[in-house]
Amino acid sequence: MDAPSKDSNQRRFLLLSAAVPIIWSTIAAAWPAVPQSVQAVDPRPSLAFDQYLVNRRDVGLAPVIMGEYHFTNTGTEPLTITDLDPSCGCLSPRLMLDDEKKEKKTYQPGESGYFVVGVTTANEVPGPHLYTVKVDYEDPKPRQATVRFKLNLPEKKVTVDPPQLAIYQNNSQQQPNQATVYVTDYRGNAIAVTDATSNSDVIDVEVQAPVVDEHGNTRVPVVLHVPSVVPVGRAVSQVTIKTNDPEFSVIRIPVLVEGYEITPVSASEEATGLQPPRRP
Repeated sequence: MDAPSKDSNQRRFLLLSAAVPIIWSTIAAAWPAVPQSVQAVDPRPSLAFDQYLVNRRDVGLAPVIMGEYHFTNTGTEPLTITDLDPSCGCLSPRLMLDDEKKEKKTYQPGESGYFVVGVTTANEVPGPHLYTVKVDYEDPKPRQATVRFKLNLPEKKVTVDPPQLAIYQNNSQQQPNQATVYVTDYRGNAIAVTDATSNSDVIDVEVQAPVVDEHGNTRVPVVLHVPSVVPVGRAVSQVTIKTNDPEFSVIRIPVLVEGYEITPVSASEEATGLQPPRRP
């Protein structure tokens, strides 16, 4: 009696095991499908550089240290570089030139290009430096990429202090303004400034007689004169200093001149109450 009962139970178990997948498939077929939302994929940035870091390591004495950044438009739309924003006024980034000798800003899909970055070393302290250049571009979506320039400058011989200038001119005061930069030779030589000019119409440059500081170093004052009234707003220009030193024959200094006006409020205006703001 026990053997037939055992065989019967085994048959029931096998039949039940075979029926389970059928039951689950029937339930799954009857269950309503839930629609899945598909998110749009943002296209990858089109600007791809061969290298994002240029490391010149230990460099020798030179007025300008150069680096090149090569890139390719890897997208499917034209790419336009709108701005090269350096982290320091000592950097001079320049795009490659086109057939018309103008900076080439637009690149078709698959097209390659480059820009160069120059570091003016006379304005910088010795030791390691890490600079950046932010590259703003459209592909056609506005984007930004960052490249880096790394180097180690040797002990300086000729410096410019300050390395860059900002002159704020209040036209309402009707008073001329001025600022002074110093070209200093730390080698014990008597450096001479042979010429100094500005590419701005509102800056006159005067080279004064050399002086000797408390350490015996020769310093040449270069004075920038600004008239009593300048155009309102900001204008960036450049002062070029030429010396008799073959290693630092040309030194360039970025200069910002900002003109503004402050108009006094008359007694009649004060009596009328709050006045609209006057923008500088």
